[in-house]
Amino acid sequence: MTAASFHALELVLPVGRRRGTSVRALAARLGWSERKVRLGMQVLRRKKHLAIAGLPERNGVFLATHEDLAALIRTRDGLRSRALSLLATVRELDAVIAELEWSPTLFDEIAS
Repeated sequence: MTAASFHALELVLPVGRRRGTSVRALAARLGWSERKVRLGMQVLRRKKHLAIAGLPERNGVFLATHEDLAALIRTRDGLRSRALSLLATVRELDAVIAELEWSPTLFDEIAS
């Protein structure tokens, strides 16, 4: 990506959650792939320290403002809670898989 590409992306990013858009809409507007848009957003966050929010919801891509802070914190906390719940499920499945790999007949014995 060129400096002009990053500048173009920066110009089309909406400011504020109320004006948020999707990666797909940005890709269509710029004529890029969704992957290129996501990569550009990552680089702009890292290199220019832009507060680009990429939330897993409809119209969740925008340049965050101070007014968006409370909503971003709530979203982050909800995502963290969901992620921890999923991690607990993964660990439980790992234990079940380990038991089955150690003893393929374990559940057959219990059912008998």
